[in-house]
Formats: sequence, C-alpha cells, structure tokens
Amino acid sequence: MPRGPLTVLVTGTSSPTGIGAATVHRLAADGHTVYATMRDPSAGVDLTAGTGPGRVEVRALDLLKPEGMAPLIAEIVEKEGRLDTLVNNAGYGVIGGVEQVQIETARRSFETNVWGTMALVQEALPPMRRQGGGHVLVVSSCFVAGLPVIGMGYYLAAKAALEAILYSLAAEAAPHGIKVTSFQPGPVMTELERVWPDREPPGGDPRPSLSDELYGWVANAGPAPQQPAEVADALAALVAADDPPPAAQSGDASRAYAAALRDPSRRGELAALLDQLDPVAR
Repeated sequence: MPRGPLTVLVTGTSSPTGIGAATVHRLAADGHTVYATMRDPSAGVDLTAGTGPGRVEVRALDLLKPEGMAPLIAEIVEKEGRLDTLVNNAGYGVIGGVEQVQIETARRSFETNVWGTMALVQEALPPMRRQGGGHVLVVSSCFVAGLPVIGMGYYLAAKAALEAILYSLAAEAAPHGIKVTSFQPGPVMTELERVWPDREPPGGDPRPSLSDELYGWVANAGPAPQQPAEVADALAALVAADDPPPAAQSGDASRAYAAALRDPSRRGELAALLDQLDPVAR
C-alpha cells in the first residue's frame, strides 16, 4: 500500500514547465509536505499557489554551494520531525558533440549533476538513518539505461556516473532501511538549463548541425517525448511506494528504451541507433 503523508525535499523546481515544479504540485495534491528548492526563489515560479491538501515550502539551494545544505536539512527535520524522501531533480545539461564541448564546460556539468547532488545526499543520509529509513531518489535519463545518443555524451556521462554511485549506495544503505532509486524518464520536453557550446575544434567543426539532428531524432524517430506532468505522476508513485525499485522508468517509451539492451557487445544497439539517426542527418 502507498505511504503517506510524507516530508519530501525536491531540488530543481524553478522552471514552471519542468519536472521539478510538476512533481511539487503533484506531491502536494497527494497530501505531502514538500520543500521545493531553487537557486533563486525570487526568479522562479510561485509553487505555493493553488496547492493542497499538502503544503509547499520554498527554499533557496544551490548545489554548487554545499554550505547551504546542512542548515536546510536541519531546518526540515526540526520543523517536520523527519525527512522521508529526497528527490534530486536539479540538473545542468550540456548539448554538443564530444569534440565540440570544452572540457571545462563538461566539468561544470559533473560538478552539478554528480558532486553537488551527492553532497546533498550525504547530508540527508544521517537523519534518515536516525529515523530508521528514508528514500533517496535521483532523476536520471532513459538514455542512461539505453545507449547514449548524439550530442549528449557529457551530460549522460554525468548521469551514468551518478547512477553507478547510487547503486553502491543502495547496497550500503539498505541495512538502515533507506531505499535508493535511479529514475530514468524521457525523453521529456522541459526547459532544463542547457549549455549550447559554440566551440570551434582545432580541426574544424565535424558536425555543425548536430544539435538539430539530435532534436530531429527525438521528435521523429526516437522514443515519444513525455510531458512533465506525466513524468511527475510516475515520480509521485515512486515517492509513495512501500518498496521502490533501484531503477524505474517514467512510461512506456522509457521502459522500451531500457528494455532494448539485449546484446552485451552493443553492436546491434549501435547499428540500430545509426539506422535511426541517418535519415535525420540527411
């Protein structure tokens, strides 16, 4: 049976059309108390309007400023008595080819998506252990479960690194009653903050139309894109689940992409992906 009501911390909620905001509204509608974070609350959407029967509290949090994490966790535990679930949704996307993206830009993506996320997870784990359980949930991508596509190598590499860490954490935290889930939605039509590199490689740009090819594939040949509200429904079900799995997808498209892994050599997967991308490239 689903649990509830819960105290949930959700990061990355500033975009009115993003997964984070949609998830906050859905969780509040389910009766949960939700702490929604964003780097600058004054510049984000008003998440407290029209919510209920649960409650939404908006707080400032920047994953690149870890000094703000412990005070926030302490405030939640003091006011609510516990922190049941941490939904790590904040993300920093880099679109561009492996040769086109500057390494410093890719490094910033890892700083947010991996190290910033895990710093917050480390702060949330002690109170979860003390209360006898909890749920750490990280929003990843269906393209991590499958074969990464063009133009997203560095972004998906960060998400894949994060998932590898989380699977270790799932085994380490299980004796304390803490569940860990990598949530693999997608593709999703959102306004995730993305960096579009304009680097000209020393040997010339090998594929100037790469970003257009990527979005053309997503729109026409790849898995059908989902709306944030659909993803939020799946995410809310995971939050409420008694026994959430280590990995979960957001719908039929993302499940089909994850289930496509059948060949350990991945030769067949790569051939199929290139067959899909070729008409788009032409």
